[in-house]
Amino acid sequence: DKFMRKMGLHGKSILPIMSGYACAIPGIISTRTIDSWKERLITILILPLVSCSARLPVYVLMIGAFIPQIYIFNLIGLQGLVMVIMYFIGTITAFVLAKIFSKFLSEKSNPTFIMELPPYRKPLLRSVLKQVYSRGKLFLIDAGKIIMLISIILWLLVSFPKNELGEVNIDQSYAGKIGHTIEPIIEPLGFDWKIGIGLITSFAAREVMVSTLATIYNVADEGDDIVNLKEAMKNDINPKTGKNTYNSIVALSLMIFYVYAAQCMATFAIVKTETNTWKWPIFMIVYMSILAYAMSFIVYQTGMWLLAL
Repeated sequence: DKFMRKMGLHGKSILPIMSGYACAIPGIISTRTIDSWKERLITILILPLVSCSARLPVYVLMIGAFIPQIYIFNLIGLQGLVMVIMYFIGTITAFVLAKIFSKFLSEKSNPTFIMELPPYRKPLLRSVLKQVYSRGKLFLIDAGKIIMLISIILWLLVSFPKNELGEVNIDQSYAGKIGHTIEPIIEPLGFDWKIGIGLITSFAAREVMVSTLATIYNVADEGDDIVNLKEAMKNDINPKTGKNTYNSIVALSLMIFYVYAAQCMATFAIVKTETNTWKWPIFMIVYMSILAYAMSFIVYQTGMWLLAL
């Protein structure tokens, strides 16, 4: 509690943050145990910065494809080090922003860290099942309808329009057209329209980025066999420059973007449910998107500048 207080948080914030490494949703729900509204809100706002398991497929893909398998001082693997750094960056940033938010959010109370240890008894199966049912029903009704609505919208974007054969060319789909439209905006980050489509579909879930890229390359190759995504990305040539579309700098830029990006509609639905307003989910989307763009821009532009030296 003493350490967390320095960050503008509460001692009870540590459990939601630890839960966030698996998924931000149970972490956000578990902030109900924090008595102070200010400290609870700060914990909710920083939780999505903690690298959840949904980011792991993106990290694994980028690191496996573009970070060389070398050892520093014959001791530390570079790929493993990069993975740890991604988790480290998100966690440190979360604590820094918690301190900043604590300066601007007004305090409604100043509770001390007092926890009365309850008498421990053997749980009743009937009681446990009743709690699971009620909480699950609450989640499906409150957050589920928002998740379903956005899921339908994303499905429409990637599934239409169809060609004369009734098939979908993802490049010509509504999502593909949006990807081409936003390409000039994300180009300074080292991203092309394919990554742009992945960023759009990632709002359903971050790990969808990998399956989206796999779908795009399968369609592009017009083959029946599943494309080795890593090799496909390594061999992808940018028609504008004649050079490889992706490299280690682009991979780092994309991973940094995913460390900070506001992508996971289920998380925002839960934040809306827990705060009973769209104010804080919108604030979260805005500040995380700006942070993701700025940090990714710095990483890519600095990396390309160093390569040019």
